[in-house]
Amino acid sequence: NILLVNGMACGEIKITDFGLSKIMDDDSYNSVDGMELTSQGAGTYWYALTHTCKYAHVPAPRVFCGGEGPPKSYTKVDVWSVGVIFFQSLYGRKPFGHNQSQQDILQENTILKAKEVQFPPKPVVTTEAKSFIRRCLAYRKEERIDVLQLAQDPFLMPSYRKALATRAGGPLASGSTSSAYNNSASN
Repeated sequence: NILLVNGMACGEIKITDFGLSKIMDDDSYNSVDGMELTSQGAGTYWYALTHTCKYAHVPAPRVFCGGEGPPKSYTKVDVWSVGVIFFQSLYGRKPFGHNQSQQDILQENTILKAKEVQFPPKPVVTTEAKSFIRRCLAYRKEERIDVLQLAQDPFLMPSYRKALATRAGGPLASGSTSSAYNNSASN
């Protein structure tokens, strides 16, 4: 769970729940096969990982796939979640199924149909921020950046944000989530 301090979309963020946390040994994790989840039935569908389900042979979120044994977690699910959280922090809404209940999301296959993120016209956000979100919310896991690539993404580098601020003449140098805003129109 992510809390926005003072309910603001930018600024301090607090992580409040580690209910699905699991200590990992370097030897016990396989980046291809993932790792067994600590528990099942927790979380929300908006933040669910998408990838090709080997059992259903269709692009699908892992949580919706059947299969043998307990579900597995992949590092790219965390990247998907970062993309959803970042989108929601900027726009104040979810990128997929914003006004839908979890039941509707499941029944209407909203996440299964979420092939490409659509950006609202307001607030105006830099092209770089949108590209970062697109890299996090790539529908196919093979096309999505992983956690290491996310950590090394130029958009997250302070020097990159400072250069954007100088170019845009905006609040980009502050280092907050609001640094993704831009005063000029962008894609």
